[in-house]
Amino acid sequence: MRAAPRPHSAFSGARAQMLELSRTQRRSLSTLFLRGPGAKQQKTLRLWPRGQQTRGARWEQHTKADYGSRRGNTYRNAPQREQMTPESLVYLIIAINGVVFILWQTAVSRKESLGDASLVATMVKHFSAMWPNLAEGRVWTLVTPAFSHVESMHLLLNMFMLYSFGTDIARLLGKRRFLLFYLGAACCGNLISAVTRGVVLPRTRGDYSGVMQPAVGASTSVVGITTLFACLYPTARLYLFMVVPVPAWLATVGFIGWDLWRVMGSTQSRVDGAGHLGGAAAALGYYWFRLRPLIRRMR
Repeated sequence: MRAAPRPHSAFSGARAQMLELSRTQRRSLSTLFLRGPGAKQQKTLRLWPRGQQTRGARWEQHTKADYGSRRGNTYRNAPQREQMTPESLVYLIIAINGVVFILWQTAVSRKESLGDASLVATMVKHFSAMWPNLAEGRVWTLVTPAFSHVESMHLLLNMFMLYSFGTDIARLLGKRRFLLFYLGAACCGNLISAVTRGVVLPRTRGDYSGVMQPAVGASTSVVGITTLFACLYPTARLYLFMVVPVPAWLATVGFIGWDLWRVMGSTQSRVDGAGHLGGAAAALGYYWFRLRPLIRRMR
């Protein structure tokens, strides 16, 4: 997605409408998924109607779900290992992306000034998604590209989108589930990207241009987060390019269609449409098979 350099004005309308339109749903999700000292029994009695408390207790005992953010003074009174908030996790991911970006800049600078390309080769082997990396057994490259950026504008755009949408999704899912979702969307997107460019396109079109082309960026995870946001809050209003107001579902469908057209067409592009589609697929699967059944149980 494209974004302008003023995050608060761009997404303040979407965030306000999200909180207004989905307040009941957010409260219900946080109530169902909240776990904490002395909170389980009280929240269970609130969620389930009179006469169905036993059903609610069985459900929570069965799922052991730990979704939801801790509100009020829960974080203040929590043990030391619970001190990180969902928002802090998003900031930590942004910081890691910044550190890896510095490593890339150092490698590129050494190659240009000293002619030493060893560090660049190391970064490509361990922080980029492409079929040769997977074929040689470097399976961690399904995750590491989600923290890897070479260009500053690419980093700023992805981190802006991660901050704008990721904080709300992290509050809803909780730290552990959000981190697993971020990494899962990255794995799905990078796997589809590597297989598409390294296996599918060479066999179907004879196009070998993308086999050795490394793919980097948190776009796989970011597209997954924005797609999950649109699934949970489809009528939330977003401002494309700071001007055009559109509902979240329409913006998501439009960008998915654009990526699909790029992958199916023969147009050469630096944008990894296959990786974006993989991240979106991970979000749709997570919503449909995990979150949607829980939401339907609360109706």
